[in-house]
Amino acid sequence: MAKCLIRVLLLTSCLIFLHSAILSQDLRKDRAFFGDKLAEFNHWLEKNQLDHLLFADSIMITANRATLFLRPTYNGRNTCDSLQFAWQRLETLSKKNQKILFHERLLHKWAFLAEVHEDQAEVIVRCHDPAHFRAKIYNKNGQIPVEEQNIRSGTLLDLSLSNSLQEANSGDNTFLFPGKNVNFLCTKARRWLVSYYTNKGTPILWRAKIDTTYTTYDEFVIEVTHLNYEVCPDGYFEYHRIYVKGLQRGEDVELSWHFQGKYGSGIIFPPRKNDYKDMELHYKSNLEEYQRRLFKLLLDHLRQ
Repeated sequence: MAKCLIRVLLLTSCLIFLHSAILSQDLRKDRAFFGDKLAEFNHWLEKNQLDHLLFADSIMITANRATLFLRPTYNGRNTCDSLQFAWQRLETLSKKNQKILFHERLLHKWAFLAEVHEDQAEVIVRCHDPAHFRAKIYNKNGQIPVEEQNIRSGTLLDLSLSNSLQEANSGDNTFLFPGKNVNFLCTKARRWLVSYYTNKGTPILWRAKIDTTYTTYDEFVIEVTHLNYEVCPDGYFEYHRIYVKGLQRGEDVELSWHFQGKYGSGIIFPPRKNDYKDMELHYKSNLEEYQRRLFKLLLDHLRQ
């Protein structure tokens, strides 16, 4: 019994050390990789018909944080007022249709494309220097707050917004479990997802590699590489990233998730050294169908 306890403690210590080692890597050595992701982020904005509002302008990389700067596409005397109005509309529309705020979607997408944990990612939306409107998005202890600075308080212009956000990553991504504990439910969900991917891989040579180093009592991230023929029908190697978060609401638990995938002709290992592309840009329908089936299976298991 004592030996088993020692093994558990050693394993826990190793996982903590590994997670700390990942976060301690100096991101500045991969500055060129992060710079290449500007075009991919702009492509994602274009696919979601948001490129007439925002564009990825630049990055700032420190030892432990990758910051993306977004600016308005349009120019003019009322640029900041228009951006402030557009931002408020996008936040409201996103929450209404997907139960997730627009600023959270931006951080999820940037962290995914940059292949960093979300507590290493940051997105700043601003109109110009000095910024009359500025929104800073980051991860703090599992939460994704947004710090807004609105110097302008005048009339907001009615800027035309597309309805594309209603279709982006469509499908329900939240579920309420009555009479559950958030720690128990998240642990059960993580174990099922790990089990689901354990026996997957490529037709020859590779077994799926599963990374669960980012795990807390109420959220976790699972990253899976060395996959084939899961989402993409064309045989590319695949990388899946699943973010699951639980929220204790009294005696109930609200579980939410966000599924993203990349594909490419090589193998994603080690991170940030690949030429993989976002599935949402080229295999969107396949991606949405896969995540619907995956999370239906997960919910069926959690309801048992």
